[in-house]
Amino acid sequence: MARSKSKHRKMKMKRKIKWKKKIKRMKKANKAQGK
Repeated sequence: MARSKSKHRKMKMKRKIKWKKKIKRMKKANKAQGK
C-alpha cells in the first residue's frame, strides 16, 4: 500500500505543475485579449 501511495503523490505533483502552466498560459492569453 505504501508504494501505491507514493505513486499517487507523484501523480498529484505532476497534475499541479500542469495546472500552474495552464494558469500561466491563460494569463498570457488574457493580457493579449486586453490589448
